[in-house]
Amino acid sequence: MAEPSRTLHNIKDLDMRIAANGDWFYQGSKIERKSLVKLFSTILRLEEDGRYFLQTPVERGEVMVELAPFMALLLSVAGEGDPAQQQLTFTTNVDEEVRVGPDHPLSFAISPVSGEPMAFVEVRNGLKARLNRPVFYQMVDLAQPNATSGALEVWSGGQAFSLAALEAAAPS
Repeated sequence: MAEPSRTLHNIKDLDMRIAANGDWFYQGSKIERKSLVKLFSTILRLEEDGRYFLQTPVERGEVMVELAPFMALLLSVAGEGDPAQQQLTFTTNVDEEVRVGPDHPLSFAISPVSGEPMAFVEVRNGLKARLNRPVFYQMVDLAQPNATSGALEVWSGGQAFSLAALEAAAPS
């Protein structure tokens, strides 16, 4: 017996949003079940045009994301004190552990709304986690000046990540 053909349907009225603090909402109500948020996070995709979708083999629906789909809530540091050996590992709000390095780089920006510094870590496939404020400052405490330029940088997985984007935007 032939299997029925499956076509991908766009769901235009999904009405799902991920707030700047990492909370997920469906039709205006916060999704309280962490297990459900974790499940949704596994089928979240980022398109080349910057839009986010929940996607299964047969349907997809757009998700509005305010800053980043995930939040980094914890930071653990191994090899602290020796930049070449230091390894930063973030734990996200969906319990994913992300080891910072070439495959999971850090990036930095200034919020256009608040003017505050923000840091992100790539979780997977272009999806990023924004570091919450305590984790951000814990990471900044690990920064060291570059021997040549003097710019602050954080090391992890044998790679330096420059905080220069934040320094350039700081008021003089």
